[in-house]
Order: sequence, then structure tokens, then C-alpha cells
Amino acid sequence: MSHATLHHDVAQPTLPASEDLTVQTNKSKTNTLNSLRNGNTSNYSSPGPEKLTVLDMILESLALRNLTSKDMGTLIMLGSMFLLFVISVTGFFVMWFTEYYNNTMLENLILAEHSDTANSWLSPDPKYDTLLKAHIFNYTNIEDYLAGRADKIHVEDLGPLTYQEHTIKDQVSFNKNHTVTFRDKKSYKFLPEKSTVREDDMILVPNVPLLSAAVHVKRMAAIKRLIVTGTIKLFEEPLFKRLTAHEYLWGYRDKIISLESLGGGKTHFGLLRTRNGTSVDSVQLNTGEDDISKFSIITQFNGKPQLDFWQGDECNRIDGSEPSMFSPTMLQTRSTVNVFLQVLCRKVPLRFEKEETIYNDIDVLRYRTPLDVFAHPSENPANECYCRNTDLCLPSGVINATRCYDDSPIFPSFPHFFTGDPILYKDFEGINPDAELHQTYADIHPRFGFPISGASRIQINIMLDKTPLLRNQAWRMQNATILPLIWIEITAGDFNEDVLHTLYVSTFGLDAIQLALKYGTLLVSVTSFSLIVASVYYLNSKREEQQQLEKSKSSAELEALAGPSASNGGGIVVVQVLPHGVSLAHCANS
Repeated sequence: MSHATLHHDVAQPTLPASEDLTVQTNKSKTNTLNSLRNGNTSNYSSPGPEKLTVLDMILESLALRNLTSKDMGTLIMLGSMFLLFVISVTGFFVMWFTEYYNNTMLENLILAEHSDTANSWLSPDPKYDTLLKAHIFNYTNIEDYLAGRADKIHVEDLGPLTYQEHTIKDQVSFNKNHTVTFRDKKSYKFLPEKSTVREDDMILVPNVPLLSAAVHVKRMAAIKRLIVTGTIKLFEEPLFKRLTAHEYLWGYRDKIISLESLGGGKTHFGLLRTRNGTSVDSVQLNTGEDDISKFSIITQFNGKPQLDFWQGDECNRIDGSEPSMFSPTMLQTRSTVNVFLQVLCRKVPLRFEKEETIYNDIDVLRYRTPLDVFAHPSENPANECYCRNTDLCLPSGVINATRCYDDSPIFPSFPHFFTGDPILYKDFEGINPDAELHQTYADIHPRFGFPISGASRIQINIMLDKTPLLRNQAWRMQNATILPLIWIEITAGDFNEDVLHTLYVSTFGLDAIQLALKYGTLLVSVTSFSLIVASVYYLNSKREEQQQLEKSKSSAELEALAGPSASNGGGIVVVQVLPHGVSLAHCANS
């Protein structure tokens, strides 16, 4: 037998079908096991690529792919809490470290044209009307004094005569530079139930037209002076005149005023006559639209940005607020604020005194006029420019407002010459200065800047100039004597329950909302942050649990792939091909 034949006859034995399947299965397990050990699971995945959504990819990146519905709820809550946390922290910083809330409230104060605030300001409800209280100095013994039968002039403070003062704005013009120009139009209603004097009560008072005419006549040319002086003497006007209270305050027909050279076409005179009706003075103030800190600041008086009554820029600077409203931003620092008083033709400072509680526990800021506001320049150097327009700088307590009153000798002061030098009233009886009764103060709402209570008090005086027109009648009196005429105080009206309720709501309601927002945002910030931390901790625990579960699952799969023998020692089937095509199968323990 040839060698070739022998080789052909010795063929590889054919394995049974069951043995061949066993070998293939063991090879597959071996390959899979090696792939799992090497971290390659591609050969073990389900057929075909799985399509992932955006949410799946996000969860996959966070290792949170296999979450339960409870876990998804926690994740959604985490997102909501984070959004709530961002909003609450923003609100916290806005409410605690900015003036956004206050500024939002203050926007309601702006006098924008056609706004509700402007409409209320132009024509306010009568329930907000102020009260004007007039006190008249009645010269009870002046005839005895002038005749030498009395040592001092006795004056009696009669009053008050109380009037309801209703003010609307007339000749209004809103300007492009965020200002509004207007004139006050006032009307008065006598309130006998709040008065201690009747309007028809007779009084004996200085003859103001005669005292004023004496100064004007003195400045006339010689020929005209002689003619006017002779005419006035023919009238036989007394130095002190008997009038009713109503005539003295609101007007009576006067012969001296009727003279063209003195009255300029007027026929009647009354101390308060010019207050009734539309004012002769126009005012321009800032509406606050461009800057709330400028709100109510007067920018022009009678069309001029500065006054011309005084000598010096500082005194002629208007630089004051309209007395019925103030910018709340000016009140926050409790610094001195200025008000412009038309009756004085000058600004007057108001200094913060204290926080006060009035009307059902409503908190206000109390401001008062300084005691040295009318002091002599030697005591208050700031008043020096108020004395430069006169040859005689009077003692402390009065100011020379002659130029403000068309050169009539008017010298305003506080009532009863409060804070004034006693030399001003050394020849008088019945002058009793009292801070509680005679000092000006204002209780201002801290949030909205309008006076809730207070009193603006001013006394009108006239100086006696002993010209030839008066020399005979006033022989007993000293030249330059200051004669008190009246003093008036402007106060808030008697608020009804509706007004008090509005004040209560504006004071406590808005404050409560502000506190709720401040501490509410703080509470929500802390709570939402705590929930975020708890949610993150929960999800992190679930992720670690999921990773541990996948690790355990991989180990179980490894054991399953190793087969039953793996559990009995970890045997692996090995097929060995021997030379000359002889195949042997044996088991090797690993």
C-alpha cells in the first residue's frame, strides 16, 4: 500500500453532532465572557441600534437612565425648586437691597398729565380741604393810649375765625420739561361751629390803607405828594378804624385805595382779599416724571427762576417745595427740607424733629421750623441777604417783606412774635409767645410725602412810618413801631372715617405687603434651597444604587455565561487538535 493511500485512508474522525454543538456553544460563551471582561458589550446587545430621545441622552449623561416614575417626579420637582429658588433669590435681593418696591409705589405720586394723581391734585375732593384759622389783634385801649391815658397798648387775640379752604388749580399748563405751571384758586366757607368770633363782630384795628399810603406818598414827587396828602387829609381817615371781622379780612370799600395813584384801580381792601379767588402769582413746579427726587420742587415763581425781592443769590434762590407735598426721597435721610411760602416770598427750612404717632397709630415724620429762621444776621448769618434790601435791619423775629408787597411796609413774623426779640413788643400788652401755639410744624407721611397734620403759622405786621401824613395822629407812638395785624394758621381738616381708612390702608397695608414680600422671599429662598439639596441627595443615592445594581448584574451574567461547571470549579471545555488529524476533547480545570 502506497504512502498516499495510507494518508487518504487515515482521515480525521467525524465528531458527533451533539459534540460539535457543545464545542460551538462553549466557544460562544468563551467569546462573550472575554468581551464582558474587556468591557465590550457590543456583541451582547439586542439586535439593531436603539434610538435615544433628548431626555434619554440627558439622563444617560447623568447616569439616571433607568429611573422610576417616582424618581422622575423627584427630578421634575428639583427643576421646579431650582426655578423657584432663582426667582425667590432675585426677589430677596430686590426687596432687601433696592428701593424698587418704594419706587414703584412712588410712581403713583408723579403728576403726569391726565393721570389720576394729577386729576386729584388739580381738583381735589372737598373731604381733603384744609382749614384757615384767622386770629385778629383787637386794639382795645388804643384811644386811651394815644390820648396818654394808658402806658401800653393792649391787644386782644380774637379768634379763631375758622374757614374751610378749598383749593383747585387754575390756568394749568403741563410743560415738556417735566414741569407744570398753575395758579391757585381758593374759595372759603365760614365755619361758625369751629369759630370763637362771629364775622359781624366789631373790632378796632390799624388803618392799613392809611399806614401803607404814608410810605407810598413819601416817595412821590413833591407836587404830587402835596396833592395826594391833601386829598387823604380831607377823608379824615383815623389811624385806627372800627370794622367788622368780615370787612377786615375779606374786604370793604376804602376811599384811600380808590385813589388811582395809590390803589391802581382797586376799590376794596381786605387782609385776606387776595387769597379769595385766583392767585395773582403763578407757580411752576417739577412733576417728578424725570426724577422723583425733584417732585414738587418749585422751579419758577411768576415766570422767573429766581426771586428779585432780596439782595443775594442765596436768598433769591427759590429752592423749595410746594407746602402741600414733598418728595419722599428727600424725607428718607431725615435731612432739612425747604418750603416756599408765597406769603413770605421766600423759602423756609423745616428740620426733622422726631418720629411721631397720630390718628389711630399712624406713623409720621415731624418737622419744625428752626427757632433762628427770622433771627438777626448776628445770630444767623444766613439771614444777612434778607437785610440788605432795607436801610434798617430790624431785631430778630421779623423780616422785611416790603418789596414782596408792592413796597407796602409789611413785616411778617411768627404769631405773637415767637422767637422774636422782646424789644419788638415792649410797648404792648397781650403778646404771649408760645411754641405749642405759634410755631410752624408739619407731620408728613413717610411713604407718600404729604402732610397729614400740622400747622403753618404766620403773623402779618405793618410798620408805622411817622411821615407828615401820620405825624399828628401818631405823636405818642415811636417811629418804626411794628403793629401786629392778624395771624393765620393753615391746618388739615377734620378727616372723616373714609379718609382715616385710606390713611390706615396706605400706612399699614402697603407696609404689610412690603414686609410680606421681604420675609416671604427670604423664606421661599431658604425652603427651595433645602428642597434642592434634599432632591440632589436623593437622586445621587439612586444613581449609586443603580450603579451598584448594574455591577451586580454584570457579575451574575459572568457567572451565568461560565456555565454549570463554573459553579463546580470553573471548568472550561478545550478542544485540542492532535497531529495527523486526531482530535481529542478534554476538560481542564482553571
